[in-house]
Amino acid sequence: MLWMTALLPAVRAQALPAQEAPPGVARSLEEAGIEAETIEEVLVSGERSGPGLWKVRKGEHTLYLLATIAPAPKKLQWRSREVEAVLDRAQVFVPARPEVDADIGPIKAVQLYLQFRKLRGNAEGERLETVLPPPLFSRFEALRTKYAPRDRSMLERRPLLAVLELQRAAIDRSGLSFSNAVARSVEKSARQRKVKVLRAEVRVEDARGTLAEIGQIPLSAEIACMEAVLGRLEADLAQSRQRAEAWAVGDTGALRTGAATQAAGTCLDSLSNSARVASLLRDFETAWLGTVTRSLERNPVTLAVTDIDGLLRPGGILAKLRARGYEIDEP
Repeated sequence: MLWMTALLPAVRAQALPAQEAPPGVARSLEEAGIEAETIEEVLVSGERSGPGLWKVRKGEHTLYLLATIAPAPKKLQWRSREVEAVLDRAQVFVPARPEVDADIGPIKAVQLYLQFRKLRGNAEGERLETVLPPPLFSRFEALRTKYAPRDRSMLERRPLLAVLELQRAAIDRSGLSFSNAVARSVEKSARQRKVKVLRAEVRVEDARGTLAEIGQIPLSAEIACMEAVLGRLEADLAQSRQRAEAWAVGDTGALRTGAATQAAGTCLDSLSNSARVASLLRDFETAWLGTVTRSLERNPVTLAVTDIDGLLRPGGILAKLRARGYEIDEP
């Protein structure tokens, strides 16, 4: 998910060997129907190209859209000769992630870092088990023991951050990664070919105020996010594996069926409790969309990267481009 990586630091998840759970947690695992000994991994082998490119046309000008997926298979050997051919002709490449300008100096940067460190935890330094309803904490601890048995720092986090760290650990153990290696590879190829890299820009006027608003997100909203993510981890982590594998082989039909998950939407709603964050999320998409359409108007060939969920969702990027009257050819 891009909105989260822009607002919160990346959490490095270690792939750890399964350990025997304490008795109480073992009972929780059993009640949740989870087998601690078995973690199925994504099986993607050989060179894969992913889905084809969407083509957005205006007259003789074409914008090519490469839609990436997160999480993606760790062991994916990605290569798209279609992308390489487009880069050979392109004048502009637009990365997925905008450049964020917060206009801060060294002193304010330190202040923001200290402010964020404070916001990572709960009020009065409470641990997770004291702020969550006991049944919900039991579910969280069961999954933490399965996917991140050595990482007890999650127990000191606020619910929103704790469950997202747990999700990252679970994804890691399943042979997936939130790291967008495909996007980085395409940008590297564009620079090697001397294609102009044009990154959208978003300005954050009040970074400290935005962080302060995140700190005021209601506990009920964070708990709703946690419940949604835990439900997904308990019931359908297999869906993430299946979608990653579908992306690798270019099965866009399968990708359309699960373009927006309930868990992602619920957590997005949690962050959107902050007016500043909600505005920032809108600014990200508006800035990227404005950058690619201006390039389409001015250049014969543009290649841009975006995420597949944002591309395909109702009211998403494809819908907005169609509403502006552009002709779109699907792969």
